Amino acid sequence: MDINLKNRKIVITGVSEGIGRSLAMAFGEMRAIVAGSARNSERLRAIESEISGTGHFFYSADFSKSDDIKTFHDKAISAMGGVDVLINNVGSIQKLAGFFDLTDEDWQEVFDVNLMSAVRACRLFSPSLRQSAAPRIINITSVAASHPGDAFPHYSAVKAGLCNLTISLARSLASDNVLVNSVSPGPVWSKSWDDEAKNIAKKSEKDLQAIVDEMKNSSAQTLLLKRMGVPDDVTGLVLFLASDLSNWITASNFTVDGGFSQNPY
Repeated sequence: MDINLKNRKIVITGVSEGIGRSLAMAFGEMRAIVAGSARNSERLRAIESEISGTGHFFYSADFSKSDDIKTFHDKAISAMGGVDVLINNVGSIQKLAGFFDLTDEDWQEVFDVNLMSAVRACRLFSPSLRQSAAPRIINITSVAASHPGDAFPHYSAVKAGLCNLTISLARSLASDNVLVNSVSPGPVWSKSWDDEAKNIAKKSEKDLQAIVDEMKNSSAQTLLLKRMGVPDDVTGLVLFLASDLSNWITASNFTVDGGFSQNPY
């Protein structure tokens, strides 16, 4: 049973690094057509030069800004002629801190980047998705949504909102056969982790690689598989959800977390 995504039109937000970049590359290898956005234009050019296939479109946009999202939507639809799959991947913790160290501005920034970006993208792309023969919305959330801790509560709360939005959208779009699901990765090494390691190294004057190794090992101990995830660990499930093999799946959340959640339901 093959996952056939040839010529399927895929929109991915936040493709410059991490999970988004891995998704863009994976869909390219599957001969899908990718439209991707990120703020870093230099990284977008690197993806353009490395991704397999032709007909892709990449555009620099800040998804915390509604005007940028609208411009990306218009250009992506013009370039591809439509969309089959919208993957709301853009997201960032922004500030790794506890509740009393977070300002209103910190909360607003995370809200705009992690939740309102998806709200706006879904609103804009829904008319084109309704015209697709195999429409999908896939929201990349986090296990932090269901397992909040004392660190970065703003990020956990907003990701919980994105999981909640997934169900509402699935109900609203069911009559149009638009399938809406979310994927919640566990601890996957990303720029946020890398930035935190650099901050610790700068403050402590310790060796950066030693701090990275310590962070990875500490996180790994919370997982059954005893290793942090890498972006490619998430792509297989997303490819499946984007394919015809998932035709009877909607309003669901899937964890990819190395055995962190251990939830049987």
